Amino acid sequence: MRFPLNASLLLLLQSRVSSFAACSAPVSSLSFAFVHKSNHNKTSTSLRATLSSDTPKAKLSDDLLNEIASAAKSSRSISSTSTKVSEFAGLQYVNTSELSAKKQHRVIFILGGPGAGKGTQSERIVNTYKCIHLSVGELLRQERERGDSSPHAELIESCLVAGKIVPVEISLNLVRNAMDEASAGGYGAPIFLVDGFPRNFDNLEGWTREMPEYAAVIGSLVYDCPIDVLEKRIMARAETSGRSDDNLESARKRFKTFQGQTMPVVYALEEVEKNEIDEKGMSTLHICHIRGEGTVEEVWGTTQDAMNNYVMNDVLTANAQLISAIENSDVEQYANLCSPEMMKGANGEELSKKEAFHKLEFGHDSKGNMNILSHGSVQVRDGTKATVNYTRRIIDEDGNLQFTFKEQRVWSHGERGWICVHFTRKPMTEP
Repeated sequence: MRFPLNASLLLLLQSRVSSFAACSAPVSSLSFAFVHKSNHNKTSTSLRATLSSDTPKAKLSDDLLNEIASAAKSSRSISSTSTKVSEFAGLQYVNTSELSAKKQHRVIFILGGPGAGKGTQSERIVNTYKCIHLSVGELLRQERERGDSSPHAELIESCLVAGKIVPVEISLNLVRNAMDEASAGGYGAPIFLVDGFPRNFDNLEGWTREMPEYAAVIGSLVYDCPIDVLEKRIMARAETSGRSDDNLESARKRFKTFQGQTMPVVYALEEVEKNEIDEKGMSTLHICHIRGEGTVEEVWGTTQDAMNNYVMNDVLTANAQLISAIENSDVEQYANLCSPEMMKGANGEELSKKEAFHKLEFGHDSKGNMNILSHGSVQVRDGTKATVNYTRRIIDEDGNLQFTFKEQRVWSHGERGWICVHFTRKPMTEP
């Protein structure tokens, strides 16, 4: 399958600029070459020189900047070796086909201070995109409530009340168990929202060490909210939550912990993203900052923009696999990517997979043909529906142009993951 490159940048900007403009993470300015420990002072000096004086990172110590650099270097595998940057009809995207083949989970970290709106927005994401929400804080509270039946209950309680970080081994074990239980049914290849993790470098190191073969982090939604807004929300929530840590003292401790320990992790993830962009032109990891002080609806609008871009990767991956199946006359793969209704005859009669394939793909064996795709665009609607448009030119094995048309495919997310439920073709005349 060949994809023309000359219009790639323009098409990429057209398809993504509106949504990324609202939520894109400020690109980390920690652009430097990693150096040996003997150059420690030189490294921190060069880092300091690249930072604008009005950025939060500019106020960090040289030691912390170097710790961020070290964490970024050791976390390069966090998005897994199973994802890669690919291109479809001039659109760059993160190819997730190997994740599905290896049954590895897709993960988005949900981060923000106490009361920043992580839970509220996560609930909406789950309802709209059929993701699975795993609040690390809630998992810890559930484990604490097991009391004497849990060997970790007392330690978890003391950490939560004091606003301290629970040991990473405990948190990761709870997350892993929850993923195994939640992935047993429902929507195929769901995105897991891991809420409140990683909280510090120890968490990040633990995840990078234990999880890349099990799950790929495709991004993070970071809800930024000032302390005065957070305090008001915490006190309002305390009236009904019944949580022992919903009080001003605990909230301030937790906010201080977030600023001092979690934000450096965010900076490290941003650096991982930036380094990959520098190397490949696009990263398999995307960190999205969202202003959390607005109304629920305002924050939700920006959250949707971010989620649509994550979901877009799975949609384009499926469409690319479908084109590959057509080129190779892979009837089984084609049928797996299409709805059962599409594989029926004009009057709803049952057809064999081969008969349906030939009916839908011009009535002949397409093996050996080449598809040249261009002018791609994609739109995600309501979380579980998407439309992909592109120009498709079919060249036979002798190099002769067979067809040129605009193709639109409609995709739906269900138990089998993303499947094509409808398509249209509009013939075009070559100039």
